[in-house]
Amino acid sequence: MLTCGDWLAVVSPYLSEPLFGLRAVERLHAAGRRLPGDCLAVLETRLRPEPGPVDLSIRLRTPAEARRMDGRGLPPHLAAFLGSWSELGGPFAAVRSVWLEFDLDRDLEEGLPSPIPCAKLSGAVAPEWLTGTLLPALHGKPLDPGQREAVRSCLAVLPESARLLYAFSLYPRNPDAVRLEIFGLDPREILETLQRVAPQTVERAAEVAPLFAESDRLHLSLDLTSEVLPRIGIEASFARQPEREPRWNVLFERLVTAGLCDPGKRDAALAWSGYDTFRTAPEAWPVAAGRRGFCVRSLSHVKVVCQPDRNPEAKVYLAFGWLERSRAAEN
Repeated sequence: MLTCGDWLAVVSPYLSEPLFGLRAVERLHAAGRRLPGDCLAVLETRLRPEPGPVDLSIRLRTPAEARRMDGRGLPPHLAAFLGSWSELGGPFAAVRSVWLEFDLDRDLEEGLPSPIPCAKLSGAVAPEWLTGTLLPALHGKPLDPGQREAVRSCLAVLPESARLLYAFSLYPRNPDAVRLEIFGLDPREILETLQRVAPQTVERAAEVAPLFAESDRLHLSLDLTSEVLPRIGIEASFARQPEREPRWNVLFERLVTAGLCDPGKRDAALAWSGYDTFRTAPEAWPVAAGRRGFCVRSLSHVKVVCQPDRNPEAKVYLAFGWLERSRAAEN
Protein backbone atom coordinates (compact mmCIF):
# COMPACT_ATOMS: atom_id res chain seq x y z
CA MET A 1 0.00 0.00 0.00
CA LEU A 2 1.25 3.45 -0.86
CA THR A 3 2.24 5.75 1.99
CA CYS A 4 2.85 9.46 2.22
CA GLY A 5 6.47 8.51 2.80
CA ASP A 6 6.63 7.09 -0.74
CA TRP A 7 5.85 10.53 -2.17
CA LEU A 8 8.17 12.26 0.28
CA ALA A 9 10.90 10.07 -1.22
CA VAL A 10 9.98 11.31 -4.70
CA VAL A 11 10.09 14.98 -3.64
CA SER A 12 13.19 14.49 -1.47
CA PRO A 13 15.47 16.46 -3.86
CA TYR A 14 13.43 19.53 -2.90
CA LEU A 15 13.47 18.83 0.86
CA SER A 16 16.73 20.66 1.42
CA GLU A 17 18.09 23.78 3.04
CA PRO A 18 17.29 26.55 3.45
CA LEU A 19 13.60 25.56 3.74
CA PHE A 20 14.17 22.15 5.32
CA GLY A 21 16.73 21.20 7.94
CA LEU A 22 18.05 17.66 8.28
CA ARG A 23 16.26 16.88 11.57
CA ALA A 24 12.97 18.21 10.22
CA VAL A 25 13.28 16.03 7.11
CA GLU A 26 13.99 12.94 9.23
CA ARG A 27 10.81 13.59 11.22
CA LEU A 28 8.82 14.11 8.02
CA HIS A 29 9.89 10.73 6.67
CA ALA A 30 9.14 9.04 10.01
CA ALA A 31 5.62 10.51 10.00
CA GLY A 32 5.04 9.90 6.30
CA ARG A 33 5.66 6.18 6.60
CA ARG A 34 2.70 6.01 9.01
CA LEU A 35 0.21 7.88 6.79
CA PRO A 36 -1.73 6.86 3.65
CA GLY A 37 -0.26 7.80 0.28
CA ASP A 38 -3.37 8.56 -1.77
CA CYS A 39 -4.12 11.88 -0.02
CA LEU A 40 -2.91 15.37 -0.81
CA ALA A 41 -0.26 16.41 1.73
CA VAL A 42 0.99 19.84 2.77
CA LEU A 43 4.26 20.85 4.44
CA GLU A 44 4.27 23.90 6.70
CA THR A 45 7.64 25.58 7.16
CA ARG A 46 8.76 28.88 8.64
CA LEU A 47 10.25 31.64 6.49
CA ARG A 48 12.47 33.27 9.09
CA PRO A 49 16.23 32.72 8.54
CA GLU A 50 16.84 30.24 11.37
CA PRO A 51 15.76 26.60 10.95
CA GLY A 52 12.53 25.49 12.54
CA PRO A 53 10.11 22.56 12.72
CA VAL A 54 8.18 21.44 9.65
CA ASP A 55 4.62 20.22 10.14
CA LEU A 56 2.76 17.76 7.90
CA SER A 57 -0.94 17.76 7.00
CA ILE A 58 -3.01 15.36 4.93
CA ARG A 59 -6.43 15.89 3.36
CA LEU A 60 -9.20 13.29 3.53
CA ARG A 61 -11.87 13.79 0.87
CA THR A 62 -13.77 10.49 0.70
CA PRO A 63 -15.06 7.81 3.06
CA ALA A 64 -12.44 5.43 1.66
CA GLU A 65 -9.66 7.86 2.55
CA ALA A 66 -11.14 8.35 6.03
CA ARG A 67 -11.23 4.59 6.58
CA ARG A 68 -7.55 4.35 5.71
CA MET A 69 -6.82 6.21 8.95
CA ASP A 70 -8.13 3.23 10.95
CA GLY A 71 -5.45 1.72 13.14
CA ARG A 72 -3.12 4.71 12.87
CA GLY A 73 -3.35 5.79 16.49
CA LEU A 74 -5.98 8.52 16.25
CA PRO A 75 -7.64 9.57 19.51
CA PRO A 76 -10.97 7.75 19.95
CA HIS A 77 -13.07 10.88 19.44
CA LEU A 78 -11.39 11.61 16.09
CA ALA A 79 -11.78 8.03 14.94
CA ALA A 80 -15.46 8.25 15.85
CA PHE A 81 -15.84 11.55 14.00
CA LEU A 82 -14.27 10.16 10.83
CA GLY A 83 -16.53 7.12 11.04
CA SER A 84 -19.61 9.34 11.31
CA TRP A 85 -18.41 11.72 8.60
CA SER A 86 -18.04 8.88 6.13
CA GLU A 87 -21.73 7.93 6.57
CA LEU A 88 -23.90 9.28 3.74
CA GLY A 89 -26.55 11.62 5.09
CA GLY A 90 -25.01 11.60 8.57
CA PRO A 91 -24.68 14.56 10.95
CA PHE A 92 -21.56 15.86 9.19
CA ALA A 93 -22.86 16.04 5.63
CA ALA A 94 -21.87 19.74 5.48
CA VAL A 95 -18.20 18.79 5.89
CA ARG A 96 -16.59 18.73 2.46
CA SER A 97 -13.19 17.40 3.50
CA VAL A 98 -11.09 16.89 6.63
CA TRP A 99 -7.49 17.92 7.19
CA LEU A 100 -5.29 16.34 9.85
CA GLU A 101 -2.22 18.39 10.83
CA PHE A 102 0.65 16.72 12.68
CA ASP A 103 3.01 18.95 14.66
CA LEU A 104 6.46 17.42 14.15
CA ASP A 105 8.44 19.38 16.71
CA ARG A 106 9.67 16.21 18.44
CA ASP A 107 10.97 12.78 17.47
CA LEU A 108 8.39 10.07 16.80
CA GLU A 109 9.61 7.04 18.74
CA GLU A 110 6.15 6.69 20.31
CA GLY A 111 4.24 7.10 17.05
CA LEU A 112 2.38 9.96 15.47
CA PRO A 113 1.33 12.90 17.63
CA SER A 114 -2.37 13.56 18.06
CA PRO A 115 -3.33 15.66 15.02
CA ILE A 116 -5.07 19.00 14.77
CA PRO A 117 -8.36 18.21 12.94
CA CYS A 118 -9.81 20.74 10.52
CA ALA A 119 -13.17 20.47 8.75
CA LYS A 120 -13.73 22.27 5.45
CA LEU A 121 -17.34 23.35 5.15
CA SER A 122 -19.30 23.13 1.92
CA GLY A 123 -21.36 26.27 2.54
CA ALA A 124 -23.09 28.34 5.19
CA VAL A 125 -23.84 26.39 8.37
CA ALA A 126 -26.08 27.03 11.37
CA PRO A 127 -24.14 28.34 14.40
CA GLU A 128 -26.02 25.90 16.63
CA TRP A 129 -24.78 22.92 14.57
CA LEU A 130 -21.25 24.32 14.55
CA THR A 131 -21.05 24.87 18.32
CA GLY A 132 -23.23 21.95 19.39
CA THR A 133 -22.25 19.19 16.95
CA LEU A 134 -19.20 19.76 14.74
CA LEU A 135 -16.75 21.48 17.08
CA PRO A 136 -17.48 19.14 20.02
CA ALA A 137 -16.90 16.14 17.72
CA LEU A 138 -13.56 17.56 16.55
CA HIS A 139 -12.62 18.68 20.05
CA GLY A 140 -13.58 15.54 21.96
CA LYS A 141 -15.73 17.41 24.47
CA PRO A 142 -18.57 19.96 24.50
CA LEU A 143 -17.81 23.63 24.22
CA ASP A 144 -18.54 25.55 27.40
CA PRO A 145 -21.26 28.23 27.23
CA GLY A 146 -18.76 31.10 27.05
CA GLN A 147 -16.94 29.51 24.14
CA ARG A 148 -20.18 28.84 22.28
CA GLU A 149 -21.13 32.48 22.68
CA ALA A 150 -17.68 33.64 21.54
CA VAL A 151 -18.01 31.58 18.34
CA ARG A 152 -21.51 32.91 17.66
CA SER A 153 -20.41 36.49 18.30
CA CYS A 154 -17.55 36.22 15.80
CA LEU A 155 -19.81 34.85 13.09
CA ALA A 156 -22.47 37.47 13.75
CA VAL A 157 -20.21 40.42 12.87
CA LEU A 158 -18.98 39.07 9.53
CA PRO A 159 -19.96 41.06 6.43
CA GLU A 160 -22.19 39.40 3.85
CA SER A 161 -19.19 38.76 1.58
CA ALA A 162 -17.51 36.50 4.16
CA ARG A 163 -18.22 33.03 5.47
CA LEU A 164 -16.72 30.39 7.71
CA LEU A 165 -14.65 28.05 5.54
CA TYR A 166 -12.74 25.92 8.08
CA ALA A 167 -13.35 24.88 11.68
CA PHE A 168 -10.53 23.43 13.80
CA SER A 169 -9.99 21.89 17.20
CA LEU A 170 -6.67 22.98 18.70
CA TYR A 171 -6.90 20.45 21.54
CA PRO A 172 -3.36 18.99 21.13
CA ARG A 173 -1.91 22.50 21.49
CA ASN A 174 -4.47 24.06 23.81
CA PRO A 175 -7.18 21.82 25.34
CA ASP A 176 -9.55 24.79 25.57
CA ALA A 177 -9.14 26.36 22.12
CA VAL A 178 -10.85 26.07 18.74
CA ARG A 179 -10.12 27.96 15.54
CA LEU A 180 -12.36 29.61 12.96
CA GLU A 181 -10.97 30.41 9.52
CA ILE A 182 -12.93 33.05 7.61
CA PHE A 183 -12.91 33.45 3.83
CA GLY A 184 -14.05 36.43 1.75
CA LEU A 185 -12.61 39.42 3.63
CA ASP A 186 -10.41 42.04 1.99
CA PRO A 187 -7.59 43.68 4.02
CA ARG A 188 -9.84 46.55 5.16
CA GLU A 189 -12.60 44.15 6.25
CA ILE A 190 -10.09 42.03 8.14
CA LEU A 191 -9.12 45.02 10.27
CA GLU A 192 -12.75 46.04 10.75
CA THR A 193 -13.66 42.53 11.89
CA LEU A 194 -10.73 42.40 14.29
CA GLN A 195 -11.72 45.79 15.71
CA ARG A 196 -15.08 44.26 16.65
CA VAL A 197 -13.96 40.89 18.00
CA ALA A 198 -10.29 41.26 19.03
CA PRO A 199 -9.25 44.92 19.20
CA GLN A 200 -5.98 44.03 20.93
CA THR A 201 -4.80 42.44 17.66
CA VAL A 202 -5.52 45.37 15.33
CA GLU A 203 -2.23 47.23 15.70
CA ARG A 204 -0.11 44.23 14.67
CA ALA A 205 -2.57 43.14 12.00
CA ALA A 206 -2.56 46.64 10.49
CA GLU A 207 1.19 46.29 9.95
CA VAL A 208 0.72 42.99 8.12
CA ALA A 209 -2.50 43.44 6.12
CA PRO A 210 -0.98 45.67 3.40
CA LEU A 211 1.42 42.84 2.49
CA PHE A 212 -1.57 40.94 1.12
CA ALA A 213 -2.96 43.65 -1.16
CA GLU A 214 -4.05 42.26 -4.56
CA SER A 215 -4.20 38.68 -3.26
CA ASP A 216 -6.88 36.48 -4.83
CA ARG A 217 -7.87 34.58 -1.71
CA LEU A 218 -7.51 35.93 1.82
CA HIS A 219 -8.29 33.99 5.00
CA LEU A 220 -8.46 35.26 8.58
CA SER A 221 -8.02 32.74 11.40
CA LEU A 222 -9.22 33.37 14.95
CA ASP A 223 -8.45 31.21 17.99
CA LEU A 224 -11.13 31.13 20.67
CA THR A 225 -11.65 29.89 24.20
CA SER A 226 -14.36 31.89 25.99
CA GLU A 227 -12.85 34.89 24.20
CA VAL A 228 -10.92 35.56 21.04
CA LEU A 229 -7.26 34.95 21.83
CA PRO A 230 -4.67 37.55 20.77
CA ARG A 231 -3.08 35.24 18.19
CA ILE A 232 -4.52 35.73 14.69
CA GLY A 233 -3.41 34.56 11.25
CA ILE A 234 -3.79 36.13 7.82
CA GLU A 235 -3.10 33.97 4.79
CA ALA A 236 -3.17 34.48 1.04
CA SER A 237 -2.90 32.51 -2.17
CA PHE A 238 -3.41 32.83 -5.89
CA ALA A 239 -5.27 30.67 -8.38
CA ARG A 240 -2.15 29.98 -10.45
CA GLN A 241 1.35 28.82 -9.61
CA PRO A 242 4.36 31.21 -9.60
CA GLU A 243 5.44 30.42 -13.14
CA ARG A 244 2.10 31.81 -14.35
CA GLU A 245 1.33 34.30 -11.57
CA PRO A 246 3.82 37.15 -10.95
CA ARG A 247 1.97 38.33 -7.85
CA TRP A 248 3.51 35.45 -5.90
CA ASN A 249 6.87 37.13 -6.47
CA VAL A 250 5.45 40.47 -5.35
CA LEU A 251 4.08 38.96 -2.13
CA PHE A 252 7.34 37.23 -1.26
CA GLU A 253 9.34 40.38 -2.02
CA ARG A 254 7.13 42.30 0.40
CA LEU A 255 7.75 39.66 3.06
CA VAL A 256 11.50 39.90 2.53
CA THR A 257 11.40 43.71 2.70
CA ALA A 258 9.39 43.53 5.93
CA GLY A 259 12.03 41.25 7.46
CA LEU A 260 9.63 38.28 7.65
CA CYS A 261 11.25 36.05 5.03
CA ASP A 262 14.78 34.92 4.32
CA PRO A 263 15.68 35.59 0.64
CA GLY A 264 16.98 32.05 0.18
CA LYS A 265 13.74 30.61 1.54
CA ARG A 266 11.78 32.89 -0.79
CA ASP A 267 13.67 31.52 -3.78
CA ALA A 268 13.20 27.91 -2.66
CA ALA A 269 9.47 28.36 -2.07
CA LEU A 270 8.95 29.95 -5.47
CA ALA A 271 10.86 27.06 -7.09
CA TRP A 272 8.81 24.33 -5.35
CA SER A 273 6.02 23.87 -7.90
CA GLY A 274 6.35 21.24 -10.63
CA TYR A 275 5.88 17.51 -11.00
CA ASP A 276 7.68 14.19 -11.34
CA THR A 277 6.75 10.94 -13.06
CA PHE A 278 8.19 7.44 -13.20
CA ARG A 279 10.37 8.66 -16.06
CA THR A 280 11.81 11.68 -14.23
CA ALA A 281 12.31 9.93 -10.86
CA PRO A 282 12.62 6.19 -11.65
CA GLU A 283 14.77 5.29 -8.63
CA ALA A 284 12.43 6.94 -6.08
CA TRP A 285 9.13 6.11 -7.78
CA PRO A 286 7.10 3.69 -5.59
CA VAL A 287 6.53 0.22 -7.02
CA ALA A 288 2.91 0.24 -5.81
CA ALA A 289 2.14 3.19 -8.11
CA GLY A 290 3.27 1.32 -11.20
CA ARG A 291 4.26 3.77 -13.90
CA ARG A 292 1.07 5.74 -13.60
CA GLY A 293 0.41 9.36 -12.86
CA PHE A 294 2.30 12.33 -11.53
CA CYS A 295 3.70 13.41 -8.19
CA VAL A 296 2.63 17.05 -8.26
CA ARG A 297 4.17 19.85 -6.20
CA SER A 298 2.34 23.16 -5.74
CA LEU A 299 2.67 26.31 -3.68
CA SER A 300 -0.49 26.36 -1.56
CA HIS A 301 -0.46 29.59 0.46
CA VAL A 302 1.46 31.96 2.70
CA LYS A 303 0.42 32.82 6.25
CA VAL A 304 1.52 35.51 8.69
CA VAL A 305 0.77 34.99 12.39
CA CYS A 306 0.39 38.09 14.58
CA GLN A 307 0.41 38.50 18.34
CA PRO A 308 0.59 41.80 20.25
CA ASP A 309 3.73 40.92 22.23
CA ARG A 310 5.72 39.23 19.43
CA ASN A 311 7.09 39.97 16.02
CA PRO A 312 4.93 38.60 13.19
CA GLU A 313 5.92 35.18 11.83
CA ALA A 314 5.56 34.15 8.19
CA LYS A 315 5.06 30.56 7.01
CA VAL A 316 4.72 28.91 3.63
CA TYR A 317 2.59 25.86 2.84
CA LEU A 318 3.82 23.50 0.12
CA ALA A 319 1.54 20.79 -1.28
CA PHE A 320 2.46 17.49 -2.89
CA GLY A 321 0.70 14.29 -3.83
CA TRP A 322 -0.09 11.65 -6.39
CA LEU A 323 -2.29 12.61 -9.31
CA GLU A 324 -3.20 9.30 -10.88
CA ARG A 325 -4.16 8.96 -14.53
CA SER A 326 -5.81 5.96 -16.12
CA ARG A 327 -3.81 3.28 -17.81
CA ALA A 328 -5.80 3.97 -20.97
CA ALA A 329 -4.76 7.60 -20.96
CA GLU A 330 -1.16 6.61 -20.39
CA ASN A 331 -1.23 4.20 -23.32
